Amino acid sequence: MRSSIDVHNHLLADDVVHELSQLPGPLRDLSTAPGVLGLPPRAVGRPTLLADDDGCVVVLAPADAEVDTSSVAELLGRVDLDPVPPDRAPGLTGYLLAFVPPVALECRSTLVVDEQVADQDVVYAAAGEPGVILKVRAADLIKATSAVVASITRQAS
Repeated sequence: MRSSIDVHNHLLADDVVHELSQLPGPLRDLSTAPGVLGLPPRAVGRPTLLADDDGCVVVLAPADAEVDTSSVAELLGRVDLDPVPPDRAPGLTGYLLAFVPPVALECRSTLVVDEQVADQDVVYAAAGEPGVILKVRAADLIKATSAVVASITRQAS
């Protein structure tokens, strides 16, 4: 299994200024992070992992939003993209599904960032393990990963 050290080393190699912070306790997933950190949901990019034969797609969307996976597939021209089940994520990415970071995956990956998250100065994202969160400038992450920025969410009900 990979960890936040892999995320840190990957970002260092790309000269991306970032912080890794210990959380007061482990989270089940990033949907609860805004409340724990006192942040608006759009400042926390909760990961959704999709995959097809061409590799993985990590989608960072506001913590309270639902990713429109068909919009992502259409945006990327990858009609066979499907959500990755929790038991398949570690073998594919090296991380547990809820904590898949935007970088340092074992599989070839594309990063898609919802424009609500991309518009933030600083974003918080999964760092590869339950008790750690990544803090990075949105523009730096997008530039370093050549991320695709688009509106790909619908508000959760």
